[in-house]
Amino acid sequence: MSIIRGKPNEKYIPISIAIGSAVLLILIVIASLAFTFNKGYIVHYSEKSNIDYKVYLKPNDNFIEPYLGMNKRYIASLIDNIDTTFDYSFKSDEDLGIKYTYYVVAKLEVNDAHDKNLYEKEDIILKKREVKSASNNTFDIKQHVVVDYDKYNKIASDFINEYKLTATAKLIVSLIVDIDGKHSDFEKSLSDMEVISLSVPLTEKTVDIEMDYDLVNSADQVLEQKSTILKNRTLLFIVSVLAVTDINIIIGIIYWVVVNRDAKTKYQKRLNKVLKDYNRYISETVANEKIEDLMKTKSLRIVVIKNFEDMLDIRDSLNKPILYHEEIPGEEAVFYIITEGIGYIYDMKLEDIKNERKK
Repeated sequence: MSIIRGKPNEKYIPISIAIGSAVLLILIVIASLAFTFNKGYIVHYSEKSNIDYKVYLKPNDNFIEPYLGMNKRYIASLIDNIDTTFDYSFKSDEDLGIKYTYYVVAKLEVNDAHDKNLYEKEDIILKKREVKSASNNTFDIKQHVVVDYDKYNKIASDFINEYKLTATAKLIVSLIVDIDGKHSDFEKSLSDMEVISLSVPLTEKTVDIEMDYDLVNSADQVLEQKSTILKNRTLLFIVSVLAVTDINIIIGIIYWVVVNRDAKTKYQKRLNKVLKDYNRYISETVANEKIEDLMKTKSLRIVVIKNFEDMLDIRDSLNKPILYHEEIPGEEAVFYIITEGIGYIYDMKLEDIKNERKK
């Protein structure tokens, strides 16, 4: 870089820019400490479920079998109990340290003709059970319960008859599974609740049992979403102020370099043009002190000329040579004419060219 060959203080400009840039990078790294960055993970898991039941009958003369199988219509007065088996299985692709609980609940509902709820009663048939481990990221539930149909049918009938209601009643028996998976690398746990149920009409002459176990058999869940959380506002503010200051300093240095370099180029071109076009009128001199100081020591009256064209006019009128000396290389060149008692000076300065750019 040509700037390295300039004045001693200019040699440090590239170093200053490099240091400023390094400081800015360090500040950016420090600023990142004010944030928490989380990466998103997607865990795939699958579920399967099924319900099997048998409707056991009271002693009667028409059915030899002790029970009837699934998907039939049943005579309500013959139903003794409903032997139900809930099946549920879960499998994940990751070792999530699965914990799960499950329980079975029976809910009796009485609704009016518009299906608005009038009464409900809930019984826990099977209390909550917890399993803290799963083998090969998999667990299975196979739970058998016996539903006392007569018990709930009587409760519903008594309620409707007591208030002389026009209403329908049903019993919903459900297996509820709470899944809680936690991986040590994740912040968010896998949480899910599944319900497998069958619905049994009450207070009717015939019964058609409905089942609901249509679970999503395959699903993806994001355990830890991508997020950026600001956790230290004070640190971010201090670093931001320092970074803005640093950037302004770097911009200021670069601006100074650009302006100064452009002015130096213009200065050099202007000087070279004068020396080339009027070299027959110009004589270069060597001086150990400033030309103006030299004139003062000779008690000359100094006349400052504003441009080189006026120096040519003076030269023509006085028939004196134009002397030339570059007092500061690349920054100041002095053209002068000495006569009896008077010194004419035209000073070509880099600073004047810079000021021209500002106008």
